[in-house]
Parts: sequence; C-alpha cells; structure tokens
Amino acid sequence: MRVFRRFGQKLNHIDLQVLDVQRAALFFERCLAFELQTSRTSPAIAILGDKDGFVLVLQRSKDGATPIYPDGFHVGCLVDTIDEVRAFHAKAKEEGHVVSDIDTNSRGTMTYCRAPVAMSSSR
Repeated sequence: MRVFRRFGQKLNHIDLQVLDVQRAALFFERCLAFELQTSRTSPAIAILGDKDGFVLVLQRSKDGATPIYPDGFHVGCLVDTIDEVRAFHAKAKEEGHVVSDIDTNSRGTMTYCRAPVAMSSSR
C-alpha cells in the first residue's frame, strides 16, 4: 500500500456550475449560513464563505447548459449540535426545498436536502 504525504496544503475552494447563480447563492446563504463575498447582482459568479474560511464559488454554467453532477455527488456539512440539524431541516422546508426526515444512526444525526433547481436539472 502506497502512503501519500500531505504537504501542508489547504483546500482553497470548490467551484460548482449552476443554472441560476443568484438563486443558488440564496440557498447557501439562507439554509447553510454562507456569507456572500461578491456582488449580489452578478448573474455569472458568486463567491461565498463560511465562518471557518471555506470558500464556495458558484458560476453560471457555460452556454446555459444544464450542469450534470455524477450519481452520488453531494455536499456534506458538519454541525456541532442536533439542534443545528433541526434548524437546517426547518429552514430548508420553510424555503420550499425537498428535505428528508431527520435520521439518527451510528454515524450521527442527519437530514438530506435535494439541490435547488437553480443548481441542476432532475434526472
């Protein structure tokens, strides 16, 4: 087994291609507490950050093509308390997103939320 050594790098950002930058940015702001760091009016790009320094870039997909993410693609967020899971669940439902029931298993307490239509098409 080959072991890879880390060189002190830090993940700088993730760039997601979306259909509607402004609507996708609102989802990450309202439901996941990201803060917009760029112009709210740009239809082409939004850069958001979280309290831990993670940067999320949302870019309008090229030529308006519907972005297609691979099966199983998802974004996972860690929170400190079950109350934060419940708060996300309530907020996502309030905003009209498709969200699963809250589930507790050996991995913890979680809920799943389908990406807003602004991010990709349903398959």
